[in-house]
Amino acid sequence: MKIGLIVIFCFSYALLNVTGAAIIKSLLKVQKLDDFSSWLNFLLNFKVVGAFALIFVSALVMFKALSYGNFSIVVPVATGINFLLTVIIGYFFFHDKITLYSIFGFVLILFGIAILSLNNNQHAQ
Repeated sequence: MKIGLIVIFCFSYALLNVTGAAIIKSLLKVQKLDDFSSWLNFLLNFKVVGAFALIFVSALVMFKALSYGNFSIVVPVATGINFLLTVIIGYFFFHDKITLYSIFGFVLILFGIAILSLNNNQHAQ
């Protein structure tokens, strides 16, 4: 049950974080930040404030995930899920290209998470 909660919190963290970043990215596609006033107007935009709120809440969810598991497991799992969601959002919403290198990198990340998980399970016994 504990690992299930960790995965749920890690997924929630990543979803909130990536959604906030995607909102900001989409707004940056139509607005240039050339001077202080454009930065200020951007930061005071209701959607940007909402996106930052999502990112802030994602940090709170990460704290909850950390309360259930070891740092050496929770952070890599959350990072891996965050990376996967970032690639998916980038591909479907921003038309980013997924190359063989990015697929290989993602496989390495998953492999690293699996190794960390196995290592942590051996120390727990």
